[in-house]
Amino acid sequence: MKQVNQEQFDRMRAVLTESENLTKEVSISAIALTDSSLSKNEIELGGVAVKVAPGFFSRLASMLKINTSLTGTMMKNEDGIIAMSLMNALKDYRQSRIGGNVLLIANPKTQEIVDICEPKRYRRLTNDSLFDVTARILDQNSGLSIETIDTSSRNGGTVINLLNDKEVGFPGAGKDEFFKFGFSIIQTSKDTMVEMYNQRLVCSNGLRISLGQGAIGGNTDIQFQERFRLNSTGGEDIHTFLNQIEAMRKADFVPGAFQGTLATAVNTKASLMEVETAMLRAGKMVREADPDLRKNFIDTVNRKYFDGYADTMARIVRKGQDPLKLSDKQKSFIRTGQSIWDVVNSLTYLGSNNSGLQLENKHELKAEAGHLFGKGTKDGFDLQFAEYAQL
Repeated sequence: MKQVNQEQFDRMRAVLTESENLTKEVSISAIALTDSSLSKNEIELGGVAVKVAPGFFSRLASMLKINTSLTGTMMKNEDGIIAMSLMNALKDYRQSRIGGNVLLIANPKTQEIVDICEPKRYRRLTNDSLFDVTARILDQNSGLSIETIDTSSRNGGTVINLLNDKEVGFPGAGKDEFFKFGFSIIQTSKDTMVEMYNQRLVCSNGLRISLGQGAIGGNTDIQFQERFRLNSTGGEDIHTFLNQIEAMRKADFVPGAFQGTLATAVNTKASLMEVETAMLRAGKMVREADPDLRKNFIDTVNRKYFDGYADTMARIVRKGQDPLKLSDKQKSFIRTGQSIWDVVNSLTYLGSNNSGLQLENKHELKAEAGHLFGKGTKDGFDLQFAEYAQL
């Protein structure tokens, strides 16, 4: 199993401490958008043009309470409408919050602003403190080890994945299905949080999951929220943060809902929509500028890891339908030959192992797999309750 040793830990700490995100509190009135802001990926700050990272305008729109779906449509059109809408929203915001300040978060390497938030919303340890807390957790829990430290160069995000040394088997999912459970400490541009993490031992696939709030290890006396944030960087809140992790440790970090969700994922066919969504997420991670090579790489990913998609599209054509005219809702009713668990494992394999393909921030695929897996405890997989269609 992959494992981070002390030398690697210290080296990563030094690198990430040096590349700490920069923050600056400014008046909202100092920010201005022009008709070309969206196309140029820049804003004006005090009259000076400043580059922003992809996704910045979506975060700005969210902070200004602009409808998320409307923002997405405008972004796709890239016609400047979003810039005008944001400018109008900014004016309204200025009027309602005279003198109000915001916090800009920048990547020191790319010199881009990567995020924006209200100052009180910034609840993030420094990278140096993050490693201090991690070292403390390891010192107090001899059964824990760091599996990987995943980083994103663009947004400064860091994920430290820790695993307990105890192996847990789930015979209902197959005789070789053994896992190690732990948790991920996730450092975003403005948050430090924890969510559940596990590794499927047969193929070293890592999975980041949030199955909601409830019992762990089948012990209803131990309740916790399977994803929780650091409320502030004060000593009392860090102590509460560590106490949450201690409660998880007492039940070997096994989410109570995991076994049932695993059995459902193994026995439920993935819908065309679920396979397509996973496939597109993986395709977006392909790192290749040349359009022909990029297409070849994406085709390889689709063929090797999401074969249920092409097979199902061919079946739809044989039935006399045009698959390109299907809506997302219609795709969610169509069964593929892959199970949910097959699709989850395709994502986690690409996110955890060397597939031979150059993938950008491939570790995010572990979280994408977790979102799909977690559907089983919320609204359910698309075809999980297919039998009710006959009622």
